[in-house]
This record gives sequence, structure tokens and C-alpha cells, in this order.
Amino acid sequence: MYDLKLTHASLRLARKTAAGFSVSQEGKLLCSVIEDGIEKCKVVPVVSGSEKVLGFSILADAMPDRTTGVEVVTVPTSGALEIDLRANLLVTARTRAVTAGGLVLTIDETFAGAPANDSVKVDLATGRMKFHADEAGATVTVTYLRLLSASEALQLFGARHVNNQALHAIFGELELGTGYVELHTDQFNSALDYSGAVALTLGDDGIITQGGAGPVLNALVIAVPSSDSPRLGIRARFMP
Repeated sequence: MYDLKLTHASLRLARKTAAGFSVSQEGKLLCSVIEDGIEKCKVVPVVSGSEKVLGFSILADAMPDRTTGVEVVTVPTSGALEIDLRANLLVTARTRAVTAGGLVLTIDETFAGAPANDSVKVDLATGRMKFHADEAGATVTVTYLRLLSASEALQLFGARHVNNQALHAIFGELELGTGYVELHTDQFNSALDYSGAVALTLGDDGIITQGGAGPVLNALVIAVPSSDSPRLGIRARFMP
């Protein structure tokens, strides 16, 4: 999903989706492919570095099944040193925890036992976090990707208009934003830090990330995810 109020594109194009591909989420990066002699688009499941990014997905019939969140929590000063995030059903390898002092805690997704120094244990199913004694009383910013139930998605993002439902699946066509773009999206690797001068790349499944095998994007960060706005903001040029 992307923020409608903060996202703008100089061009909005309609494109057929490539055979065998569908797009389930808005705000994903789409790649160009020539098929049947014309340009079509697709989300690349595993990037190779040869992809040509065309723009980001705009879907009138999409209902998100996951989204990002950012919470600022305070670790207890005694007892089990555990806190519960507002979210549950966290996605593996997509959580980041940083203390107010700038210490990046290692995420341990095995909740049993005691956390090691400079680490935090996370129960992905429940959203419970268990901290080391060194973090007692600390303020910690937690960024994560979480799965959404159908009812949660409806509550957060509203129902799709009845006349738009299943358009993408039936006609195999979608709209995309391209050209000069400002995009505030939850389709990014939430385990990484975007606060510095980072090179953004295309990640697997159409997400924005850093490093990896995907091509470097002609883009820069304009908004770091926060508890007020948990989406990554970028300014980009997707057309050659």
C-alpha cells in the first residue's frame, strides 16, 4: 500500500501484466518486459540485476495482506523485561530494533530462553519482545512487517469499490505510476536502516531494499519510516 496524499507520479500508464504473473499489492515496483511484441509489466519474484524498473503498482482492486509498522516502546526496569507490540503475525527477517542511544539490537526469532547481550528475542506469532538486562528502561524504536487478516485490512484501508473488484484478475491489466515520482510505500525491507545516504535497489518481489542482486534505483530517500508515518518515502525517476 502507498500513501495517496503523499505519492505523486508525472505519468500514469495502463499496462497488461506478463503471462503467469499477478500483482497483489499496491506500491510494489514493476519491471518492464516485452511479450507478444509489446511492453508488459511484472513483479520479479527473484531479481538478477538485469531488470528495468518501469514504475509502481496502482490497483483499484487490491486489498493489502501485509503492511509495515513502527512503534516506540519502553523496556521495563524489572521483571521479565518483556513488552507486547500492538501488532502480531510479524514476517520473518523483517524486524529492526534500535535503542535511543543508537544501538542496533540483533533480532533473535527463537523466543525461548534468555536473550544474549545486544539482542532481543521476538515471538513473531504474538509480537512479544524479550530484552536483555542491559536494555532495562531503554527506549527502543521497532520497525516491522506484519501480516493482516481480512478484517484488519478492511478496517485499516477500507473496502474496494464494488465496480473495481477483480478488475486486475479478469482483464490482466493494471495502472502504474512512472516518470518523475514521489512514492511513500510499505513495500520495502523493514529490517534495514534508511536514515543515511543509502543506495536503494530493487529487491525480490518488487520491494525497495539495499544491496542484493537487483539493479540500483535512480532514487533517494525523502522520508524515513517513523511511528507517525511507517512508510518509506522516496523520490525517483523510472523513465529513461
